[in-house]
Amino acid sequence: MLDKFLFPPKEQYSLIKNLSGGEKRRLNLLRVLMEAPNVLILDEPTNDLDITTLTILEDYLDSFDGIVIVISHDRYFLDRVVRRIFAYEEGGRLRRYEGGYSDYALIAEFENQPVTQQTATPSQEKVQNVKVKDKKLKFTYNEQREFETIEDDIAALEDRLSEIDILMNQHAKDFVKLNELTKEQEEVNAQLEYKMERWEYLTELNERIEEEKRK
Repeated sequence: MLDKFLFPPKEQYSLIKNLSGGEKRRLNLLRVLMEAPNVLILDEPTNDLDITTLTILEDYLDSFDGIVIVISHDRYFLDRVVRRIFAYEEGGRLRRYEGGYSDYALIAEFENQPVTQQTATPSQEKVQNVKVKDKKLKFTYNEQREFETIEDDIAALEDRLSEIDILMNQHAKDFVKLNELTKEQEEVNAQLEYKMERWEYLTELNERIEEEKRK
């Protein structure tokens, strides 16, 4: 489990006080999971965990046999880990949807499309057109901020990977330094993979939003 959570053998006997903030969060999550819970309750995990830890958690949940209850506004994370959505709707009604967030969004979008209902008044034989309010697709506040900066984030991570490659060649005979660089390389690669997946998701969502505006 330590290896899976990016703690190489050389660091597995280090003092906790020497760990970085992200490493401490990773270790704390690892400690919880080592207790073999059968239910996990995650409250906005994408707000509290760094990208590396979040990626590891997602991978862990892929093979988790227990129940995972997630409170989140992160559509991507919900699509990644859940199979059922409970959504609070107008009037305080709680409704269940099968599938991930995208499945829920498709059903909600379909049900909220403008439709015309014809209602006849028996006594007056009048026809009344009723238009159902359309629920507009849009970014959440956090998604909008992320979309505006994600390309710069990806470029910065790619630049750092190039720098690490150069440093690894320079320190090829320094085992300690090489170990540090290898660890950083793994973390940056995990962050880059996550960012690329997020970029694809946000770009597709933005295209759908723009297409809806043009209608």
